[in-house]
Amino acid sequence: MPASVADAPDLSGLTALSRDPTLDLKPVVLRVQTDMFVAAPGRDRAMIQAFDALASGLIPTVDDATARTVATKLDGCPDLPDGVRAAFAARGIAVAPPVSEAEADRALAANPGALIGTRVLERLLKQARREPDLARILLARPDIPPADLAPLWLHAEAEARRAIAVALEPTAALRPCPPAPRALASQLVERSHARDVGGFIAALGRGLGLPDDYLNAAPDPAARYELLTLALRAADLREGEAVFVFLTLNDAVARSVERVFALVTLFRETSRACARDLLGAILDAPVLERSGGEHRPFHGPETAKPRTPSAERGAARSIFSTRLRRTS
Repeated sequence: MPASVADAPDLSGLTALSRDPTLDLKPVVLRVQTDMFVAAPGRDRAMIQAFDALASGLIPTVDDATARTVATKLDGCPDLPDGVRAAFAARGIAVAPPVSEAEADRALAANPGALIGTRVLERLLKQARREPDLARILLARPDIPPADLAPLWLHAEAEARRAIAVALEPTAALRPCPPAPRALASQLVERSHARDVGGFIAALGRGLGLPDDYLNAAPDPAARYELLTLALRAADLREGEAVFVFLTLNDAVARSVERVFALVTLFRETSRACARDLLGAILDAPVLERSGGEHRPFHGPETAKPRTPSAERGAARSIFSTRLRRTS
């Protein structure tokens, strides 16, 4: 429900005092009402009309310092009544025109003293996924809990990433993590071995139920592999299988020992549940919700006879068969 003048504190007593000829409370009333108008999360017609009537009447009567202070507070404010703007113009004071919501949000994010509410933060995070500069501003704010910054994990430095993962881990561990499709790991290893990048990306996305354009969430090409690493962990690949992907899918990555080591470390240090929740936050989409299917008992009469391990998992996967499987 939009904010209304009916929801505001009762300042009738203060307004009555402003009419006392022995007291000059007009500057106080104007500043208080202006602060309330600017801070309102939404303004309906009643609030705008009430502010117009009060401010338009007080602006001609207050001193220059008060008038300029109030005009500065109203710079860029949306919903500013024309009557108020005209009252300032009559005194030779210009009020900056309204800014867009995105510009106002960016200014708010950059103001270390401003409190950011839940709705505004959601809006900022949505913008920051696509705007690295805004992402860095939000990541630098100490008043935003690390868990709330999970959507910006790809934009964060190593220390901030660790803080986000640590904050997500307890909640992620409590949520059920359904198994990935049985054949997904073998498909990924086989496509990586064949250097079928397009097929690899599509198979991984389908297996986890990701949006078709999920790689576009990465702010730059280097971050794409970090996003893929989270997806491989959520897909429950073994560590050896993930290493095989890092060494075969892309030659530029495979030639960098440091890069491969960093990706393996990320894979090793991130639990499957945490990787799933990070993916969901980064993509703003559910993960592993379309990977299930109708349950079919393994020993049911309609179940196909199991094939040999090498045929079932693929020749590329069999080379990792002696590795112990990580637990989530």
